[in-house]
Amino acid sequence: MATRFLFGLAFALIGGNAAAIDTSEPFLCASMQVHECIDGRDCQAVLPEEVSAPTFLRVNVAKKEIKVFRDAPPSKIVSVSEIENRLILQGAEEADETRPDGAGWTLSIEQETGRFVAAAAVLQGAIVIFGACTEI
Repeated sequence: MATRFLFGLAFALIGGNAAAIDTSEPFLCASMQVHECIDGRDCQAVLPEEVSAPTFLRVNVAKKEIKVFRDAPPSKIVSVSEIENRLILQGAEEADETRPDGAGWTLSIEQETGRFVAAAAVLQGAIVIFGACTEI
């Protein structure tokens, strides 16, 4: 058992510089922490459903879209950039029954680890999400 662990650890260290995800293929991101920040108040940790934040994101950079629910239309990625080993995706959402003021958003994914930070700016507030992405 210890030999398998040491072999796995050595393999991980040798391949440490490899990208965690292949962004040329669709991949899945999961929210791990969600914070709601309101102008004039501190940020508060919340459950994703309290602020209509997604628990999972299905990202397809090639198609420039992000899907949250299978039956819902995808969110369009308007801008794709690579900055310092991060993939930066940006877009905007029109207002609807869950977001009466709409939102502008950014998703920043570390290509070496798959970890991400997402922020959605809404009227006098923001939703900040920390999570991780993996290949499907």
